Amino acid sequence: MIWVKVDFHSGEPVYQQIAQSMKGDIISGKLSRDELIPSIRELARDLKINPNTVARAYRELENEGYIYSRPGVGYFIKDSDKKTMEEKALEILAKEMAVIVNIARNYQVSRQKFTELVMQSINRAYGGDE
Repeated sequence: MIWVKVDFHSGEPVYQQIAQSMKGDIISGKLSRDELIPSIRELARDLKINPNTVARAYRELENEGYIYSRPGVGYFIKDSDKKTMEEKALEILAKEMAVIVNIARNYQVSRQKFTELVMQSINRAYGGDE
């Protein structure tokens, strides 16, 4: 079951929110290989949005290799190995980290203090030193 939450006030285009949500579910393993996802019309109805918006998200997902379509049947999660999913996760994380690092730099947080903060966050999330 796909749970896509859309925030119409976020400033991020709805199609991108849908695509990002599904990418996260695919990368994390919540959606598995060859799993059927909702049709464009079904998801549009559930989210109360224009079907063209969902179609755009699905095109993006298909172009990036996350899903594939079978005409007359629907859209499915594409088979990707664990290494590929990890690479995609790292690519997304790198973009997010660049934003965080720029915020820290703009706030004039020292490199040392920022590194300490990152390590504290990692230790809270992963449970101690590795």
